[in-house]
Amino acid sequence: MHTYIQHVILFLKRFLGLLILYSASRLFFYILNAGYFSDISNNLLLSAFVTGIRFDIAAIVFTNVVFVLLLLPGGYKNNKQLQKAGNVLFFTINAIALMGNFIDAKFFDFINKRSTSSIFSLMGANRDVWLMIPRFMVDYWYVALTWIIVMLVFWRWMPRLRYDRLTNETLTLKYAVFQSLAFLTLFGFMLWGARGTRLKPIGIIDAAAHTELKVVPLVLNTPFSILKTLENENLVNYQYYSEDTLKKYYSTIHHYTSPSGMKKMNIVVVILESFSKEYSAFLNDGEGYTPNLDSLLRQSMVFENAFANGTQSYEALPAIIAGIPSWMDRPYSGSNYSDNVIESLPSLLGKKGYHTSFFHGGNNGTMGFDNFARAAGAANYYGRDEYNNEVDYDGHWGIWDEPFLQYFARQVNTFPQPFVASVFTLSSHHPYNIPGKYKNRFTEETLPILKSVKYADFALGEFIKAARQMPWYNNTLFVFTADHAAQSAEKTYNSTTGMYAIPIAFYCPSDTALKGIDNAIGQQIDIMPTVLDYVEYPEPFFAFGVSLLQPDMPHRAVSYVNGIYQLVEGDYVMLFDGSEVTSFYPWKGQPENGDFDTPETIDDAQKMVIYRNMESSIRAIIQTYNDCLIRNRTTFQQNRDSLVQNPFEIQ
Repeated sequence: MHTYIQHVILFLKRFLGLLILYSASRLFFYILNAGYFSDISNNLLLSAFVTGIRFDIAAIVFTNVVFVLLLLPGGYKNNKQLQKAGNVLFFTINAIALMGNFIDAKFFDFINKRSTSSIFSLMGANRDVWLMIPRFMVDYWYVALTWIIVMLVFWRWMPRLRYDRLTNETLTLKYAVFQSLAFLTLFGFMLWGARGTRLKPIGIIDAAAHTELKVVPLVLNTPFSILKTLENENLVNYQYYSEDTLKKYYSTIHHYTSPSGMKKMNIVVVILESFSKEYSAFLNDGEGYTPNLDSLLRQSMVFENAFANGTQSYEALPAIIAGIPSWMDRPYSGSNYSDNVIESLPSLLGKKGYHTSFFHGGNNGTMGFDNFARAAGAANYYGRDEYNNEVDYDGHWGIWDEPFLQYFARQVNTFPQPFVASVFTLSSHHPYNIPGKYKNRFTEETLPILKSVKYADFALGEFIKAARQMPWYNNTLFVFTADHAAQSAEKTYNSTTGMYAIPIAFYCPSDTALKGIDNAIGQQIDIMPTVLDYVEYPEPFFAFGVSLLQPDMPHRAVSYVNGIYQLVEGDYVMLFDGSEVTSFYPWKGQPENGDFDTPETIDDAQKMVIYRNMESSIRAIIQTYNDCLIRNRTTFQQNRDSLVQNPFEIQ
């Protein structure tokens, strides 16, 4: 056999072997997340595995492009030492790439999507991630063990060159032409594998074109998701509409005024780690695990159709206190736009004489919370260092919720009024530990997270008990929400809308009118404008959300994952890929693997109006969001000219 043919066969065998390993890791991913995909039909499931091969090819090409160079014409390829080094390099590169697939098989349980390049900024900004790796390996030992076993098999059976069959052949013109043609053929295949045949290279968005949004994580693989989002650091400057037309559909400028002037009320924002709507009995027909939160909800204005704007804590803080979502592949705090000048509750209220602070019991620097809080105008940050009592350290993330929330209450009691203070809990985070003295009180449930949710809810109740005894309590507006949803046992909350469902509620002890259940759709970025509306903030300001207290405003929820924008508005959900609508259907009561409406199938005039309006809205929202971040127009001052034609201005 011609020596060069042996090299080509070796390359093809290795490529085929990697395709098998990628499919095996997809099967492992599916097995560990079978509950999430339980409502997917067998045909759709099979289609996901078949379609996934196309994305596996792209990932393998990206990670193995260097080995194509070993097929360039010439006799250097027969060097034994070079081949041995190539074997080690080939194994190492692909073992690391496959490791991503195995890790995501469990990490998906926390973020409901494939990891992207944002994981690097998260690890760079958060030393806790590195500290937690040993614990993750212990808790999810079966993932690490499976990867090790697969890698041992991979190394044992990895195709290698048979040195005893190599011959020293002279590179004649004939052989040179043959090798060049063979190389160009393989290179052409690699080029197709990397980008496809269209003008636009294959990307994450293409997975959504072949299946439903919920199934996209199964179609994709982690190396592909990470490598493709490395290219997407900068937002696309979409130009769907002219500037004047854009304002007809969406505005970021708000102005809530009142003849009586601003109410100098205290503001306390409580962000509960991983508190899904699913866990609340008040929001789920009496079945739940959060009696203290439920007690507060009964006394609050509750928005029962509320959604997070993201799936990670990293994304939640900017959305909640500054109204800035992460509608891109990287969380806002880790993006190129994180140094934009922004407006937030601390920055705006601080100018009105408010004392401003942010509390998080984690290690100082966790998730970059301290840096973002200060950038958002919080003059005071309180973390594990400021708490300064290691007796209450949970051994993983920071200070247990119960003592830290008591510390929060005591510190707030020393602040001059009015103040705006936010606190972010942490105990209901993996590894879901609770203090030893409560192990018999908060026992295991169907989901591992629930015992820690019950403990965190207890800590919330103890905080409210302490706050009720303090002079600032009655003159305070409390906001209760979650950073994101978490583990789910119910099919309803495993949908592409349910995975974002969280509580959002506003409670003021001295205002009995601020009470009840509102079925308007809300999202985290609505919290800042709602608070400013409630206290009758007198100046115009910038926010991507709207006040939930204004019934005439358009109420909606927007999220972004895997290149798809999801808009929930009224009774419908629309999925949009940046170019066209990919799905449109009622977001309640319809299986998400059912038939979707398209303009061609809609025969109801009223539904068509809804479709067109939602399509116009999502285009306007995306264009505005990208333009504002790209051009650093994220304050009222930077957008003051747009106020003149703002159709949603409240006078």
